[in-house]
Amino acid sequence: MRYRPLRLGWCIQADDLYGFRGAVAQSFALWGGRYNPIIPIDDAAHAEDLVRLYRVDALIAASDTPAVHAFIKSQKHLPWPLWSRQIFVHEKNGPARCALLDLFHPLARLESEVRPTHLPAEPGIEFHEWDVADPLADVFACTYGVLPPVTETGVDYKGVASLQLVGQRHLISNGGELAVDNPGRWTLAELNRAYLEPHYAVLNTWDRAGVYVGHADDMRDLIHFWNLRAADVELMFHDPRHADRTAAAEGDWTARVRQSSRRAFPGTGVAIWSRDDGPEFDAARFGEGVVGCSVDQAQWNGRNLKAPIMHFGERSALASLNEREGKVDAAFALTDRPFAQSLASSDQRYVLSIDPGIGLFGNERLTLHAPFLPALNEYLGRNLHYDWKAARAEPDSIGLVTRVSTTDIRLRALDVGQLTAEVFRSAGIEATPSKPGLICSTLIQQMGGLSGCRVFKIAGVRALIEKHRPDQSFSRSAAKQTIMGQGDIRPIADYQSLYIEPRPHGTGLTGDAVLSYLLDRSVFRAGLKFDCSNCRLEFWRSLGDAGERVRCEYCGSAFHAASQLRDKDWAFRRSGLFGRDDHQEGAIPVVLTLQQLMQMHGGGEEAFFTTALSLRPAGAAIRDCETDFSVVAPQAREGRIQLVIGECKSHSPISADDVRNLIEVADAFPTDRFDTFIVFAKLTEFTPDEIALVRAVNTQHRRRLILLTDRELEPYFVYDRTAEAFDIDRSAVSFDDMAEATHDIFIEPRPRGIL
Repeated sequence: MRYRPLRLGWCIQADDLYGFRGAVAQSFALWGGRYNPIIPIDDAAHAEDLVRLYRVDALIAASDTPAVHAFIKSQKHLPWPLWSRQIFVHEKNGPARCALLDLFHPLARLESEVRPTHLPAEPGIEFHEWDVADPLADVFACTYGVLPPVTETGVDYKGVASLQLVGQRHLISNGGELAVDNPGRWTLAELNRAYLEPHYAVLNTWDRAGVYVGHADDMRDLIHFWNLRAADVELMFHDPRHADRTAAAEGDWTARVRQSSRRAFPGTGVAIWSRDDGPEFDAARFGEGVVGCSVDQAQWNGRNLKAPIMHFGERSALASLNEREGKVDAAFALTDRPFAQSLASSDQRYVLSIDPGIGLFGNERLTLHAPFLPALNEYLGRNLHYDWKAARAEPDSIGLVTRVSTTDIRLRALDVGQLTAEVFRSAGIEATPSKPGLICSTLIQQMGGLSGCRVFKIAGVRALIEKHRPDQSFSRSAAKQTIMGQGDIRPIADYQSLYIEPRPHGTGLTGDAVLSYLLDRSVFRAGLKFDCSNCRLEFWRSLGDAGERVRCEYCGSAFHAASQLRDKDWAFRRSGLFGRDDHQEGAIPVVLTLQQLMQMHGGGEEAFFTTALSLRPAGAAIRDCETDFSVVAPQAREGRIQLVIGECKSHSPISADDVRNLIEVADAFPTDRFDTFIVFAKLTEFTPDEIALVRAVNTQHRRRLILLTDRELEPYFVYDRTAEAFDIDRSAVSFDDMAEATHDIFIEPRPRGIL
């Protein structure tokens, strides 16, 4: 679990300088507030890009206008998590207080860690001050930090910081040259960032420190400068009209950038950020080896600049699980919280990010993992937590807005079927379990889970089920012969490494062992055949129904069974779901496909699956159709969601409708958040006509088709056999790997040994 600040998005009108200044000042009063983006809402598409890029937890109005409030209201997935809309709450009969983590928390830690190492003559923190009429005043506010007035907050943060850290005043004269910063002293901006580190879940490859070139009186430049720094890009502002004032400070800054391995742009040193239509400037003043970075609309679309997850620290906790009436709760204590424990701050909020780890290992119907899909925030709040407005989907975890005083957390496990339905609903698709899906799900339960279905990898087992009708019985010897492999059925010798249940080391897989396993799981029932003494017809009775006297199922006559028991061999029939004459609605190829997909994905610690779903349009441009299964891998790279849907057949052909329907479903999921794959699986080879049909699944820029035959479905490792015939890797560790292998096997085959 991680402790992190609540990330606010300050919504303003693009020309509201007053609102901008208020947002900057209030942000600096909050611990980690400098990472709160400012969101101009005049261009709604750009504003939504910023909301996604910074993964804001809540939106707050910096401009009190109908347009701003309308935009905030439109972002329904970000309900305001506090009881008051104000950050600073003024009580009638008590002191004002901050509703979020404020500067008192880093001050409490720094007082004991910094002050003893400083002499009284060397202050711990510098407070920069300037004339409000200075043309660079707003740049100074963004760079050094500024606090809202005490009359607004009710708290004298500056006075407390000066007392605890020995503060010193640093006056910037209007029109005067900017002094070189003293790196041994804190600024308010550095205090605001104290103890915060970026998390590896989102890496900012555009962390290019340097200089932002713009005009200090242009709101566009001020917002860009603030938002780049909110993405943890270290920058100094350069206004060419005031170049003489900043020359010395810029020289010192760019030298430090070049010396810093973290800040420097690889191979060049200093990055120069500016708008495409920004002011002209002299690049030579920043030295050699600089690179230009354009700040345009594309920079904020999430594909270039990344806003890292800033957190105070990570802790581990051991959860206790409580299972009752099919529901599971996970409870754990919050340890070593990095906050000042005081009555004044006990009600302040922060975000507790919970990574469930292996989650409910082995439980295929419940999960503690949720995809990074902000549209699910309310669903997560209502079903995972007790507060519908407090949950936040995150790239590698689940965030809960909670109080500093909270000492323990309890989570309710999510139903996989309901969670999957919510994922489809986010794309405008209504997903409900179909009859084949219910049958397949019941079959998996009957076998003890998906891993218990490994026995169906054996071709002889599938043949034994297929060759006998539910009303046909067969002997033990005939069953063993079929399981062992006959004719074109692959022999059991090819499955000796297959694990279905514990057996002594060095013991191979035998027909007896496989048949016993199938009997234990009620795939078959044991019984006896009797000849009726009245009508002379032969009939079958299960072991449970046979007694001293048996009754003929045809004429109803009863007779003693003892006389017919001598030297009688057991006779077996299909049982339970396998006693249906519908081939279990095609469940066996489905479970084999799911086994390979889940096993490839590391055993499914995070991924979850459902069996067949009926899909109907609820806004998406699809036809009524079905998918034989779905697999959701919620935490792929940088929080992208991987979704797999597909069609599974035993022997029947893939149709054009099958292909068209699944393409429409896959296309309904937005590509900025989902990587969607389509699987076609058969227990036989694909025909050339089928290959021609499924080629349409891949797009010009992406391969998303996965094809599987019995050759790929039977081994434990999906391409163990296939790699003997084709020039591909034996192992696949991602769905992308499987799509690439499919291309090299079926679409543009690469037979091994052929150049």
